[in-house]
Amino acid sequence: FGFNRHLPKRILLPLLIWLAWSLIDYWPLEMVVGEQYRLYAFVAQIIVGLIILHLNRLLNNRSFLLAPNQFYRPFFRFRNLLIFGLINIVVFPVILLLITFSAAGNLIESNSAGFVRLKPDGLYMADRTYRKKDKQIQLTGMIHLAQPEYYRALIASIPPDRTLILMEGVTDKKGLLSERFAYGNIADLLGLTSQDKMLFQGRLIDAATLNSSAQKQPPKVDLLPADIDLSDFDPLTIKVLNALAKYVLNADSPIAGYLEFSRWAQSHITADFNSIIMDDLLGKRDKYVVSYLPQALKKYDHLVIPWGALHMKGIEQSVIEKGFVLTTHQERLSIDFLLLPYGQIWERLTSVGK
Repeated sequence: FGFNRHLPKRILLPLLIWLAWSLIDYWPLEMVVGEQYRLYAFVAQIIVGLIILHLNRLLNNRSFLLAPNQFYRPFFRFRNLLIFGLINIVVFPVILLLITFSAAGNLIESNSAGFVRLKPDGLYMADRTYRKKDKQIQLTGMIHLAQPEYYRALIASIPPDRTLILMEGVTDKKGLLSERFAYGNIADLLGLTSQDKMLFQGRLIDAATLNSSAQKQPPKVDLLPADIDLSDFDPLTIKVLNALAKYVLNADSPIAGYLEFSRWAQSHITADFNSIIMDDLLGKRDKYVVSYLPQALKKYDHLVIPWGALHMKGIEQSVIEKGFVLTTHQERLSIDFLLLPYGQIWERLTSVGK
């Protein structure tokens, strides 16, 4: 467009606008037409394409495609380039923002097996139910922070009878954490509620109670801590967790805390850090919670696993391998971007060094 002033803008601009719209997954079309929004978008795309081809034929009187008679005059004019540059002072940052948003959304969705979706209005968490005969497993992807309404809706979705909730939460029986590892500061900064404030209603049991044959069909909701202890982690992972708690989670200024943690990491983190910490935080814990499934399915009709979204890929694969089939999928708004206290966030982020 900048160098060839004869490119037909009425033909090509609708295609570019459609491409830009696809970068935000056709939002807010889903809110209007529901889960089949992509089907509507694809049909509309074909219709728009046919209209553009017909319009181009009317312009050149020869072909649906671009024809030589549309380019017969000198193509370059400085005035056209100047206008193009001025328009892109506004357009280019928007396009760059859309591309960044799309890349981030794709990264989040792929790493969480689709249990987390980034949309222009907020962050959505998926809730999937799998069935095998009369047994049901509900996988709920979560993050450590959300709005209170999200937690209330999640708790309300749990079946009230013969249900076992396999709860997430690493224990520290040997007191290996020297720092308080909590998300309260970040939750306060964002105006959200941390996951540890979500309280499930039910009877707390342990592994011995689960394995006991005394109670075949519990009548209500039981809660089983189904996570490992910090003593099962590599010493490097524990060092990193303590450093994160000290420099980031408990810092007055998030930016200053992150910079301090980065400086610490440069001298303490080894080359094999990534494989070690991913095995500790994901691999070992996924295997541990999945190990409860055979015995739990003997006693309960409904299992609920409300774990971090990054765990869902491995847990879901194990559930499918046991013969369970996906029956329902729904999404809940976890963080509404319109409700975030941007003034407070900006004040805290810019307080570094003050």
